[in-house]
Amino acid sequence: MFGFSSRIQSRSSFEAELVAVREALKLAWDKGLRSVIVESDSESVVDRIRNQIIRQPKNKLEAIILECQGYVISPDWSCFIQHTYREGNFAADALTKKLLVSESFELHFWNHPPKSLSLILLADMIGMDVPRHGCAPDKNQIGHLKVLKRELLARNLHWY
Repeated sequence: MFGFSSRIQSRSSFEAELVAVREALKLAWDKGLRSVIVESDSESVVDRIRNQIIRQPKNKLEAIILECQGYVISPDWSCFIQHTYREGNFAADALTKKLLVSESFELHFWNHPPKSLSLILLADMIGMDVPRHGCAPDKNQIGHLKVLKRELLARNLHWY
């Protein structure tokens, strides 16, 4: 968040989270995605986008909130925004850590998730609890996920 915050010249984590949500909504729209679930670990950002009534924005933050609300209520797509605790999305957290190692604060877009995240995404998809002490599930969980992965591939099912 620090790198993103400095890139948008913000001193507020609220503003950085809000701009990140707006950019995610814009990106989803521009990529042609028409059914989107946006999760943020900032409960205040989610609450203000969902509930703040703004007729005429009085400042930059209200203008961004109004823009996000426009995406969320647009009849041209299905968009739902929800609060998720940081611990609730291990895949997003692991991806953030991966990007921080590269020290790149540019926007990254993958057509497919990085291979290093495939088991984490599978665990996330099936709702498997993954402890947060590392960047990967423990050995027992990895074994279970590899079996699931083989079963999915044998049935020609994919999770991304």
